[in-house]
Amino acid sequence: MTLPRTVDAENVEAKLADGVLTVSVPKTEAAKPRRIEITA
Repeated sequence: MTLPRTVDAENVEAKLADGVLTVSVPKTEAAKPRRIEITA
């Protein structure tokens, strides 16, 4: 499976519980949104 560049491939996790597969694919810090305060 090919992942986008904005994914932190080293920290992908998969869990199987009660027949349900949950895959967590975190974003890299650079891809996360930032808040920039604007003062007048």
